Amino acid sequence: MTDGSQIIIASAYADEKMLSLHDINHNIFRLDKHHNLVWQVRRDDSNHPPDWWANLHEHARERGEDGAREPFMYFLLRYPDGRTNCLPETGDPPDHAIWTPDCTIHLQGSAYQDYILDPETGIARNVSNWPVRPW
Repeated sequence: MTDGSQIIIASAYADEKMLSLHDINHNIFRLDKHHNLVWQVRRDDSNHPPDWWANLHEHARERGEDGAREPFMYFLLRYPDGRTNCLPETGDPPDHAIWTPDCTIHLQGSAYQDYILDPETGIARNVSNWPVRPW
């Protein structure tokens, strides 16, 4: 970020163990230039039914998992001219991206969700069309 802070995605603990269900669902952080926590992501799923995440968790548990994981797996930066930070070779975003004040930060991951992240507040607003999956 222009002030020296960073927005990061955590995918494992320092000991490389898998994140807990709660932590993997809140795995985006903004750290200031001294690596102090500024915010941890909060989701706004108000464009979906209130029981939507409960249904995703139930569907995952039916498959033997502990719940729905990884709503945020990578950042996609979209610039005003329509360009993104996707790599031409793979179509995926790189591990590191440079943010500019005129771009929109999309968070994408499991369940084919698309969130727009407000870098100031840490609120990720779900902008996916409903329904997402035909369960």
